[in-house]
Amino acid sequence: MNCHPPESRLPFSSPILMESTAHHTMPQVTITRVSGNGKTGPITTTRTERESCPKTCPFYNAGCYATLGRERIQWDRLNRNETGMNWSEFVSQIRKIVPNGTLWRHNTAGDLPHNDGNIDYLALKGLINANKGRKGFTYSHHVLNDHNVICLQNANGLGFTVNASCESVDDADRVMTEHNIPAVAVVHSEETRRFFTTSSGRKVVTCPAALHPGKVTCATCGLCQKADREFVIAFPAHGVAKNKVNAIVTDR
Repeated sequence: MNCHPPESRLPFSSPILMESTAHHTMPQVTITRVSGNGKTGPITTTRTERESCPKTCPFYNAGCYATLGRERIQWDRLNRNETGMNWSEFVSQIRKIVPNGTLWRHNTAGDLPHNDGNIDYLALKGLINANKGRKGFTYSHHVLNDHNVICLQNANGLGFTVNASCESVDDADRVMTEHNIPAVAVVHSEETRRFFTTSSGRKVVTCPAALHPGKVTCATCGLCQKADREFVIAFPAHGVAKNKVNAIVTDR
């Protein structure tokens, strides 16, 4: 999969771009320099406050892992403005904290800044620039309208991997085929296959860290950072809210 679209595809003069970069407050962000999370492993991770999350996300009020457990404690502190920094300071810190060639994960909670569902490309471009030479990756549940698709295509083409989050492997397959961007899918909690295929035959790889907890982490895997991969990555529902998530992904 070729993930190198020309940046000029972004319609800088279009009304939707102007609307996406104006009249909204940028969300606050926290940085964990070396994560102690057992799934990510010892890499730099971040969180963005909840206003960055699209309310169209099917997990917004139904099973989002970031609203549970330890992640919720830290996210709540950020959402109450007890922690965090502004976006400009955040991208500046990424340049200072993350060495060149190093894997890091943006957003164990939160999404990309937006205005009424349209990704703020100028904010995203700042993050793309800060990531140059580094191996940053994240996920986004923003609606894939024309504007957002081009934003994600440009991010992936310029070295910052943004995976489109989907609720079925077939939907992820469609996103990869139609939009040429990497995609992941939440699947039923009982999924234990390492590999399988979508209805159209695209390969699916179940998150190795999910299948082998304690043995594989984001730090040792890195599959989600590979923007040019040809396969979907599947994440089995987990945690105390997995039944809610199972109900959502089963209906897809």
